Amino acid sequence: MLALSDGGPSRPPGLNKLLASQKVDPIIRGYTLRDFVENQSPELRYAEIAGWLQLSPLVEIQKNLRILRQQIKADAEDQTPNTQINTQVAKATARAITTWDDAAVLDYANGLLVPLDTTLKMAALDRADPTFAIIAARAAAEESELGISGLRQLAVAIEAVYAVSIDQSSGDSQITGAIPIFEAAVATKLEAATREAAERDKAANAIFAAVWNAAEPLFQDGAPSVDACPVCATPVDKTASGSMAGIRDHISQHKSELEAYASAKDSLDDALRRVATAHSALTANLRVLHPLIPESEQDCRAAEEVYEATIKQWRDMPAPDSAALKTLLNTLLVAVETKISEIQLRQGDNTYSKALAKIESLLEIKAQRQLQTRVTEELEKLRSALNEQATFISTEIRKKVQALLDLLREPTNLLYKSIQGSDAALVRLELPPEDETNQQRLALLIDFSPERQGVPPSGYLSDSQIHSLALALRLAAIRTFNTGAPIAILDDIVTSYDADHRRAIAAMIAENLTDLQIIITTHDQRFFSYLKDQLPQAPWAFTQIIRLEREYGPRFSHHKISDEMIEARWSNGQSAANEMRQAEEEWLLDRCREFGVDVRIREVDRVYSHERSELALALATYLKGTGLKPPDVPGVANRFLVSVQKGEIENFGSHFQDSPYGDGSIGDEKARWAEFKYFRDHFVCPTCKRTKFKRPIALKKPVCAHGSCETQFAFPGAAAAG
Repeated sequence: MLALSDGGPSRPPGLNKLLASQKVDPIIRGYTLRDFVENQSPELRYAEIAGWLQLSPLVEIQKNLRILRQQIKADAEDQTPNTQINTQVAKATARAITTWDDAAVLDYANGLLVPLDTTLKMAALDRADPTFAIIAARAAAEESELGISGLRQLAVAIEAVYAVSIDQSSGDSQITGAIPIFEAAVATKLEAATREAAERDKAANAIFAAVWNAAEPLFQDGAPSVDACPVCATPVDKTASGSMAGIRDHISQHKSELEAYASAKDSLDDALRRVATAHSALTANLRVLHPLIPESEQDCRAAEEVYEATIKQWRDMPAPDSAALKTLLNTLLVAVETKISEIQLRQGDNTYSKALAKIESLLEIKAQRQLQTRVTEELEKLRSALNEQATFISTEIRKKVQALLDLLREPTNLLYKSIQGSDAALVRLELPPEDETNQQRLALLIDFSPERQGVPPSGYLSDSQIHSLALALRLAAIRTFNTGAPIAILDDIVTSYDADHRRAIAAMIAENLTDLQIIITTHDQRFFSYLKDQLPQAPWAFTQIIRLEREYGPRFSHHKISDEMIEARWSNGQSAANEMRQAEEEWLLDRCREFGVDVRIREVDRVYSHERSELALALATYLKGTGLKPPDVPGVANRFLVSVQKGEIENFGSHFQDSPYGDGSIGDEKARWAEFKYFRDHFVCPTCKRTKFKRPIALKKPVCAHGSCETQFAFPGAAAAG
């Protein structure tokens, strides 16, 4: 047997050519045989058949086309983009339109123009429409002027700086803005500074506030009298006040003056903070107002610039004069509010800029919808083209597959009936109907009965019938498609058969597979016997594997340990004890079988296995009983077969020894092997010198196995003496 692997030496070119020519796997294994019939899905069965027919590339194209068609169909029918477009148009129109409609969207866009100009109307929602150009021009003009948004922004900026309004309930004028607030803060600050200065003079001795506070309890009503001032030690009656009551009044007066100063100082600090805040706010509001004042209002712009520059330089002085600016700002505010009222009366909040922006957003949504519509149309075209292409390819593949399947029908049924009998149900492989989209399926059907036409085999056939059907189908495929190298390897194919079917399979192989090179392996001894009985001996070779060895592989019945193998071990400096033991066992087994010796039946777990010692004893007993005395071996005192039973030298080399010096030596092995060969070489035919013997039941002694000789066996020395 030859084992091949991906690594190591390259395969012979002839073998590569042989493997490349096999369309159908030539190895049929019994344990996987029924998968094709019973377990495989129609899709997997189709893929396998396509592989047999070498259609796998086309089938892969067919499969990819099918997947692509499904994807394109899903994309073409996907409504997500349309939903997004509807969401956008609903948002843009404040839900006036929830689903895109060209006419409704155009009406909505024209409705935006009615408050601006009733004569404007777009014929189509398109930038090429003449009305769109008019709207864009008016929006640009509106931006260059001052539209209602700009006017409102200007009004707010003016009101933030200075504004005079009339209270509708009382009719009183109300002045607001950063300028009045700043001027009021400055005035309050000046007043607070004047008051603080006056109170500061009254409280000139404020540094003695702590002393006064400490002395006050000493001079309160009810306090113990003191004779002298606790600060300067001046007698009380000699002080300016002259008495404790006078001192108490003096302290009270000074503390009152200190409280007034503290209040004035707090007011001044608060006024300073307010002025700073008002100044910052006024500066910021003037900075915002200046760029908003129209160029046409030159006086107002000039007055604002002067006042803004003055405010920036202002530090701690009276507020600058703002009368002219306030007058101009009030006049401008009145004019702006009047213009805003006029615009609102005419068009409300609608402007050309707003209308243009809204129409632009609708145009963007329309462009997205047109793009999506075109994509969908192109997908439908592509889908239609792919359908045509897929239909054409599937049709051609179907024709090819069906033609090849038709080739399998007759040989499959012939082989199946040769196993199961002439009345076995007919088998056929069928593709789906032509109108089905998925052609990558293959049904295996049988006509079980008139009422059961075209049914799956697994529901009606027995295990052996399913097995036979699978075997027949595979063999028919090998014979039909592996014409370049008609080889079939049958590996243990009778696991599901009884004795009758085993014999039927052997007959089927003998009658129908003469055009194939067949290799059969089996564990079934009965099937092996049927094969030997049914198949002609000339073109067939039969052998048995007697054991499996890890280092060697399978050992066939004709494999023997040769002298060369043993000597090769010694040449490499290795022990050959194991090989010697095996060679002796093989020689003893052959002689015992040929001489027809009697052996003791072993225990049931090893009924057919006999050890070397048993074989040697059986052969020695037989030779003694027939008067055949083996020659003595030089150097061996006892009978040599007794020595073979013990196998001392072989055991030293092949068995574990407790003694560290118990291992055998190559010299001992060579001497022992020479003795064995001397003994072995005496078992030859006295006439033709052949070494094969046989002993029919009627004979007591063996004879030469060669048909033209059949000389009775005798040892050479005994033959010469006779």
